[in-house]
Amino acid sequence: MKIVKSTRFDDVDYDVGYAYRGYNHDIQNEEDVFLIRLYDDEPGQATVVSPTTMSKNGNLRKLVEFLQAELGVSKICLYKGDLGSYTEIDLDSLAFCSV
Repeated sequence: MKIVKSTRFDDVDYDVGYAYRGYNHDIQNEEDVFLIRLYDDEPGQATVVSPTTMSKNGNLRKLVEFLQAELGVSKICLYKGDLGSYTEIDLDSLAFCSV
């Protein structure tokens, strides 16, 4: 597993009332590529943007370990389809945390 691309993002629209800043990381594991987003205002937290079905991916444990070791994250959020939003997972069990 390795980071193949890192880019800064600054999604800001003060008229609408939002400002999202941070980094996108493309992480590759063989043929799989994962899009990870780290927000400046949420240090230590990573959001797996793609694939949205990551909770069912066989490489989830490997990705969690990589994110902890390489990016120092202590909190990871995955897309939870039945909620339609991103939810934190328990880093030991890999199950979604209670909302």
